[in-house]
Amino acid sequence: MDVKEIVRYMSYSFFSIFTACVLVRYVYALVSGSGTFGVHDITALLVMAVFGTLSYFIFYSKKELSRKQMLMRNVIHMSVIIGVMLLIASYMQWILWNEPIRIIVFVGVVVLVYVMIVVVNVLHDKKTADQMTQNLNERFK
Repeated sequence: MDVKEIVRYMSYSFFSIFTACVLVRYVYALVSGSGTFGVHDITALLVMAVFGTLSYFIFYSKKELSRKQMLMRNVIHMSVIIGVMLLIASYMQWILWNEPIRIIVFVGVVVLVYVMIVVVNVLHDKKTADQMTQNLNERFK
């Protein structure tokens, strides 16, 4: 991906990432019984979304990537996301390092959000590609 593609991708991914983070944190607050969900939480979620969005620069390449290279960058991307999210969650005291079950649940939630964002982006890209194909078909008929 070149810089232009990454910035375009980031521009519509940020809002999906932030929305997914807010929804998951809200559900987590309800399920865990913590019930509190304040401005501090929203600020942390905003920081998570910014770091999650900026991490798309991992996919920057001047040349077309092979499937293997793209898969490797996806693994690196997910690892960076999990690491950053764990650090922010630890800072916010959403997780404690001596509670492995909460860490596992949190990582599971991060992976779930990651998959949700990938699905949303794939659907958006498919819709864009279909629209472009339709426009080309109409133009050259």
